[in-house]
Amino acid sequence: MSTAADHPYFDGSNWQDLQRLVTASRMKFLQTSALDPDPYEEDSAKCAYLISFLKGPALDWAGAQYDANAQVVNQFSVFVQNLRNTFGVSDEGLAAQRRGQLEGLKWQSDLPVFFAEFDRLTQLLQINDDAAKIAMVRNKLPLQVQKLLAEQALNFAHYGTMRERLITMWALDPHRQSAVASTASPASGSKKRPRCGKCGRKGHTASDCRKGN
Repeated sequence: MSTAADHPYFDGSNWQDLQRLVTASRMKFLQTSALDPDPYEEDSAKCAYLISFLKGPALDWAGAQYDANAQVVNQFSVFVQNLRNTFGVSDEGLAAQRRGQLEGLKWQSDLPVFFAEFDRLTQLLQINDDAAKIAMVRNKLPLQVQKLLAEQALNFAHYGTMRERLITMWALDPHRQSAVASTASPASGSKKRPRCGKCGRKGHTASDCRKGN
């Protein structure tokens, strides 16, 4: 059973949290609707569940709506739409917020988490084109990873293939990023010969220098 700790609250300003609460309210009563498909009872239960996660101005608004007309909680979709309209949670506003989150999404070492958030945002924004998603991911790759893909001549036609390949590569070698960075260092390919502090020649140190001994 879901508790208040499982979900955020909506106070009228956090648009994304409202969408999550609406989804949670719908999902919570899937089994109930299958066993007893009474639309009015189910809608009332959904509304009551959603209202339990409202606070501040949003809760004040819901209370005023119910006092004015108790039937307002009998139509969940209408209740949600009125709530969104009241607090300016427009589809355009949500889309703009999600685009900003997608643009600001940073590459991280925990790739399953990165790709889970990337997939969630692209799905919500209805970005389904493989080429577009591949280009977006490539723009977020660290320089070391871009070089690694170039060295292996890895070009992807399908986003799913790219995602799985990158996750697998990272899982096989969690230190790949630092390893690639070290191979990019000019000094990593060969040992530096010591330079003598007495004669200035390479190949030995001052303690081993024969000059002056």
